[in-house]
Amino acid sequence: MLQAYQKLKLELLDFMNQPSSTDEAFNEMALKVFTFQYEHNQAFRKFCRKRRVSPRTIKHYSEIPPVPIDAFKLTTLSCHPIEETEAVFMTSGTTNADRRGKNYHRDLEIYDRSMKTHFKPYIMPDVEKLKMYVLFPTQEEMPNSSLAHYLHIAKETFGTKDSQYAFSSEGFKLDELIEELTKVEKQKEPVLLIGATFSFIHLVDECKQRGIQFKLPANSRVMDTGGAKGRSREMTPNAFKKEMAALFSIPREMCVNMYGMTELSSQFYDGNINDKHQKNPISETKRAPHWMKTMVIDIETMKEKPKGEQGILVHYDLANLNSVMAILTEDVGIAEGEGFHLLGRASGAEAKGCSLAVEQFLASTEMQKGESL
Repeated sequence: MLQAYQKLKLELLDFMNQPSSTDEAFNEMALKVFTFQYEHNQAFRKFCRKRRVSPRTIKHYSEIPPVPIDAFKLTTLSCHPIEETEAVFMTSGTTNADRRGKNYHRDLEIYDRSMKTHFKPYIMPDVEKLKMYVLFPTQEEMPNSSLAHYLHIAKETFGTKDSQYAFSSEGFKLDELIEELTKVEKQKEPVLLIGATFSFIHLVDECKQRGIQFKLPANSRVMDTGGAKGRSREMTPNAFKKEMAALFSIPREMCVNMYGMTELSSQFYDGNINDKHQKNPISETKRAPHWMKTMVIDIETMKEKPKGEQGILVHYDLANLNSVMAILTEDVGIAEGEGFHLLGRASGAEAKGCSLAVEQFLASTEMQKGESL
């Protein structure tokens, strides 16, 4: 199996290195990844067989049955024995600490390549390096956090040597960060503030209480991700960007939200900085790399919805090589242009449909609902 994995990994890395891909090329690569996962991921193979789907019966990636995202909490979705995997990323467990989704990685070469390649055009298309302030703990402090690893790669690859974390083992260093940003105001070099949404909300609330507002150097920018998740007050994406633009005295189009998941190996970004750099009409739709496709589906029929109609998001991430490439989320969105608008979590009938999908997955793998590893 290792030899087959290494061969496919090299082919996938070469595919990711291309500036773009055609639908035909994506489909060809997707079917190869599906074949590998079908052959080596036992839980996924059982799921496919229940639906009478195999590499011999399908011709298009959209025919691959997407695995409900909760399945990552209920079973092991790995093509390799977990003791042979280099890393396991776990969900935060903010809603249920005893049931954390786990995404196992045979190695992190594909994950890191995916992050670096897609980050550059959507966050820093106009500069090679920026001084970064990272509003999240280090990967040493959170070794099972995909976000901590993601931010480490961002800082080491695209940050200047004086980039720094605004967190320590004692928590969020708010006073030190405010002091640093006050110094930055007097400099000419732009900076990038990057990290968890809830950290930024804590910062803006503290600055409001103290009556502080910054004027960051021209071309400074903000990238947030993750939402509040019960760790601070909730804020809509529009309200968040408005607050960031006001707090740092930067244009709204220099504020980007990253949408990612522990269960995926690639990320989506708002398109506004890239659009500005390319001198295109500015849009905040979420954009994927060319090795990733997203469909907006009707959860009851599992059919794709027309553009402009909201539905549940299904992601096909080729970089998710060791687990499963097709994932049924619990997120609602609307397709538009080359991307989609993220509307939030499923509710009502949509949420019930997602729960039913999980029950069907459990039945296919002969597990009892509620079992966890």
